[in-house]
Amino acid sequence: MLDAGYDAPRIAHLLGDLPVEILGRLRSDRVMRRRAPSREQFHLANPKGGRPSKHGGEFVFGDPATWGTEQAATVTDTRLYGKATAQA
Repeated sequence: MLDAGYDAPRIAHLLGDLPVEILGRLRSDRVMRRRAPSREQFHLANPKGGRPSKHGGEFVFGDPATWGTEQAATVTDTRLYGKATAQA
């Protein structure tokens, strides 16, 4: 378990070969980048050529319009904090 001061995605990447699970809290103003499109997808979208992108689109924690469609969701009523929603 990691708090927001630690880089949970980086630690998860570094420990990817080990049988561990990482649970970390991320800051609400964090911005991540999606995976870059493949070269084939890039060339189909840009027929004039050019340098392929290093990164894909942004995933902004505070902007639901950048999240895409959820693949899993759960809602739980908590005694102290009311309704808790988690999406993946």
